[in-house]
Amino acid sequence: MTVVDSSAARTTSKHVAQMLESKPVAKRAAKARTKTGKGTRAAGPITRDNTEKLWLYIWSVQCPEAEIDFVTDRFKKLTGRPLRRLREDFCGAAATSAYFVQQHAENVAIGVDLHKPTLTWGLKNLAKDFTNEQRERLVLLHKNVLDPGPQARSVDAVLAMNFSYWIFQERETMLQYFRSVKKSLKSDGVFFMDIHGGYETTKEQQEPRWIKAPDGRRFRYIWDQNKFNPVTSETQCFIHFEFEKGPALQKAFSYTWRVWTVREIRELLLEAGFKHATFYGENEDEKGKGNGVYTPKTRYDADASFIAYLSAHG
Repeated sequence: MTVVDSSAARTTSKHVAQMLESKPVAKRAAKARTKTGKGTRAAGPITRDNTEKLWLYIWSVQCPEAEIDFVTDRFKKLTGRPLRRLREDFCGAAATSAYFVQQHAENVAIGVDLHKPTLTWGLKNLAKDFTNEQRERLVLLHKNVLDPGPQARSVDAVLAMNFSYWIFQERETMLQYFRSVKKSLKSDGVFFMDIHGGYETTKEQQEPRWIKAPDGRRFRYIWDQNKFNPVTSETQCFIHFEFEKGPALQKAFSYTWRVWTVREIRELLLEAGFKHATFYGENEDEKGKGNGVYTPKTRYDADASFIAYLSAHG
């Protein structure tokens, strides 16, 4: 499978190459690390010179297993059939799409992103051990999610994870995106996204976290909520990486987003034509800590920071 190019790709979402996530997602990723240990190229400590930053990102932040487990389970409960045709918007290196393709011989994944070099990197590194048949079921489109084209339509589900859709800061643009997703889905299709909430979403702060790569080596991931404008709800954030040896990698990823609330997003989904917009909050274990299980909720604790899922269908 090769990357499908598009000269019609707009420049309104340049951040999508980054596949950025905030600090709570790093916590989620730590629970189920992706098994991609082939990204390092040198023995000894990880440094900025011997490891590509997209591997650092995947090891620090992403968790395709958890996302696909949730999405496939909820899709089956909502529709009564298995999820087989998935579209991953703002897919970046398409780690989630690549993982989905490997889970069943009939699974097809379509990744949509504006940054062609990141799509190419993902195909080279995450799908290099795919069979020819698996590669045929992984379609990467270099296009804008606002107008992804005919190859990205008639899908069972659309994913917009890592809060990537927050790049759309104006209500009209977000509504346009949601309407486009609705048109791309089959009649019983489902739109899934995650969302970051809690009062710390507007706090200017840094949170460092030591990360262990699949081969056991360590590096430090730093989530930097650098600026927040309370007038517009615009936030400027960065991801930095520090190493046990050598210089740090500052501003490895950056983005400018609007901090959207759960209520705002749910109202927009309904306005876009979905009949149902459901919030899924994380349940707690006997010690009061999150257990990684997300269920529908109409009320939720006012936590300082939380990750939740949303689905829209009908």
